[in-house]
Amino acid sequence: MRLSLSARVTVGLAAQMVVFGGAVGYLVFAADALFDRLSVLKDEMEPAGDDLRNLVVELKEIEGLLAGRATVVRAQDLVRRLRLFERVAQDAEVLDRVAAGEGMSTETGERLARAAAELRDWKDGDRLVGRVLRSRVLGDLPRPPRTNAEAFDAVLERLGTANGAGHEEEVGRLAAEARRMARFARAILQRASHGVLAAMRDMNLDLLRRRVEISYALVAVPAAALVVALVVLLLTLRALKPVRRLTAAVRRLGAGEAEDVRPQDYAGELRELAEALAALGAALKTRGADLERKTNELMRAERLAVVGRMASVVAHEVRNPLNSVDLNLDLLREMLGRGTAGDDPKVTALLDAIQREVDRLAEITGEYLKFGRLPRGVLAPCDVGRVVRDTRAFMDGEFAETGVAVEVHAPDRPVKVLADEAQLRQALVNVLRNAVEAMPDGGRLGIEVVDLGEKVQVSVRDSGPGIPEDFRGRLFEPFATTKPRGTGLGLAFVQQVMQECGGEGGIESAPGQGTCVRFRLRRAV
Repeated sequence: MRLSLSARVTVGLAAQMVVFGGAVGYLVFAADALFDRLSVLKDEMEPAGDDLRNLVVELKEIEGLLAGRATVVRAQDLVRRLRLFERVAQDAEVLDRVAAGEGMSTETGERLARAAAELRDWKDGDRLVGRVLRSRVLGDLPRPPRTNAEAFDAVLERLGTANGAGHEEEVGRLAAEARRMARFARAILQRASHGVLAAMRDMNLDLLRRRVEISYALVAVPAAALVVALVVLLLTLRALKPVRRLTAAVRRLGAGEAEDVRPQDYAGELRELAEALAALGAALKTRGADLERKTNELMRAERLAVVGRMASVVAHEVRNPLNSVDLNLDLLREMLGRGTAGDDPKVTALLDAIQREVDRLAEITGEYLKFGRLPRGVLAPCDVGRVVRDTRAFMDGEFAETGVAVEVHAPDRPVKVLADEAQLRQALVNVLRNAVEAMPDGGRLGIEVVDLGEKVQVSVRDSGPGIPEDFRGRLFEPFATTKPRGTGLGLAFVQQVMQECGGEGGIESAPGQGTCVRFRLRRAV
């Protein structure tokens, strides 16, 4: 199943959003886990480790105080202020909680669990109880101690009692036993402290590794998102290719070219658009054919009207040369009758006059036939710059004979227009010849080719006397002329050529300021 354009764009955007969402979610999760581990390390592990190290130092101080009889009381006060067993219980609870936390490595968790177990064993175990009871330093007690903590408290309490009663020997035995118990506790706390330090090193290394992973992720995730965005962009551009094809088809239809749009090559809403465009193309083709038929009918009607006008003009134009020929023939017949035609120069003059009038009739007839029988042009791309340069070269003799200076401004690169090259060349000859005839005493003539994008403009500007204002509206009408012996068909021929190739012509002129003839041609695609 082929997806529509909107579905493809939606899928691409959804994929991009999923990738971005997943990337952001991963970064948030990784950063949250990192902050949790950092919080555990800073808020729980470091205080517990510091407390254990402080307890080790404080037990060392207690051992020193118990070594002297004078400082036994200070040792008892220090033990009470230290809250030794309460702090050990709190540290063991912290170590257990951290060891059971999420994300903790097995080795680190086991190390912390062992340290917590040793702390609880020292506080709640009974390894010291048996030694104390066997040493009989506590004497007969109604309720013997059951845990190491109770045994240590009992020894310290008995030590205080013996010291108050002045029993120095008993004080010595109890102080020695208290030192041994404190040394044992210090050794256990030191092992637990070392375990906590090792676990903290492991956690710091794990934090470092996670920070490195997040750093890589901060680089890799945007890079991956950029790659996905580029892929989505390429897929979107690929999905938009049918739109560009339809746009080009619309432009070709707008330019009047035939376009075969295949709706089956598209999907979804583009298929509906292609079907509408195909229907539009068919309608335009039908209307174009109808318009061409009506244009041909109109042109035939116009030519019939022109033929009627031409017949009257021909009758008028031909009658005068025929009258002249008839008169000259009568004179020649009379001279021949007198037998004086041999070397009479008048005979030669009469023959020359007859020849001129016959040439004039041939010229008029040729102009009328060329205008009345203009064939339908074959439109094809042609280089208008080359046509201008070739035409200028063709007419160089006429320019030199009349003293007209010509300047041509045309691009060196080919500028292709859609026209019948032969007809375009003849139209240009007509315009240039009109300009030359407007400057019998010489002048300046400029030819310019300008590329306007979809159109190409050809301008011919002369320095002649200009055209009277009341005659400008009739310039392109057949038989309209300001020249005594003109046919009035030159610019009419130019107008017909412009209509054939889909161009347009225009004239700008003012008395005493010369004339500029401009015609614009369609650029060849």
